[in-house]
Amino acid sequence: MMEKGQTLKASYVHAVDASNNTQVVAEMTHGLATLENSFTIGSAHAIDRYNRIKTRFSDNGKVAVLCQREWRPKSLITVSAEYDTKRSQVAPKWGLALALMP
Repeated sequence: MMEKGQTLKASYVHAVDASNNTQVVAEMTHGLATLENSFTIGSAHAIDRYNRIKTRFSDNGKVAVLCQREWRPKSLITVSAEYDTKRSQVAPKWGLALALMP
């Protein structure tokens, strides 16, 4: 969908703990044509040098989580899931990604 300048977005990133790269993120979106607002909050945390986890909660009822592992230098395997709490009859979405770098 082409927005053609009809959307305003504001984001905020707060570093909670620099030692393990923990961050909290918030984003607010306002549609100028529709006058609709949306709000999303998320987090990112480095469990250790190779593992990372991210979460996202949206005002439209969607909850998502992403787990990422660097199993070789610059090669990642990612598992993600998203669940819509407002549409519980719909199955959650699952994803698996593999990014390889030589």
